Amino acid sequence: MKINELSANIDQKIAELEQQLENLHAQRAQASDPENQQKIVADITALNKIKLKLLKSRDIAWRAHQLLRDQEDQRSNDRQRLLGLALCIFSAVGAITLIGIYFWSGLF
Repeated sequence: MKINELSANIDQKIAELEQQLENLHAQRAQASDPENQQKIVADITALNKIKLKLLKSRDIAWRAHQLLRDQEDQRSNDRQRLLGLALCIFSAVGAITLIGIYFWSGLF
């Protein structure tokens, strides 16, 4: 799954949780029974924990995606450096060959 899709799914779940939290807060305000209020508070606490875990999961997913992109960028830079080094060596060998041919032909 792509990171944007994953992030969108998590955002959707967070929005659903926030709606459930709003509903529970409204129920708690209307509830007169202390036992029922305590149950609602426990539900609110559980939903807040789930929401926090979803936020952390989204953050971890984005960090992993960024690390992967950075690693791919580093590999690309390494390949470019290697290609540049190979071209320099090839050019140096060519230059030495041309200088050698010039001097060798000048001796004869």
